[in-house]
Amino acid sequence: MDWLSYAFNFVPWWAWVAGGVVLVAVFWQPVFAFWVAAPKWLRTTIVSAGALLAVYVAGRNKGSKDERDRRAKADARAVQTRKETDDEVRNLPADNLDRRLGRWMRD
Repeated sequence: MDWLSYAFNFVPWWAWVAGGVVLVAVFWQPVFAFWVAAPKWLRTTIVSAGALLAVYVAGRNKGSKDERDRRAKADARAVQTRKETDDEVRNLPADNLDRRLGRWMRD
């Protein structure tokens, strides 16, 4: 089911709608026959379920995109912090560096 989660998170909602339209266009004869014969409450239920599914997929897409953006910002902050730390250590005098390193070393 991992592919289904991937599909809900990364395939845009409009691609799902377009895929549904293509399927209906390809199989229009049996779909049309079913649609005409179906009672109004069933047609309403089908349309409502499709709309709810589209909203659900759109929400999953947005949540996934927001999380990827948050991770990218966190990664950029981590890289910047690492660079600042490396620059700070590189610019320390040797005796100060040895003293600070001594807190982390066992003799």
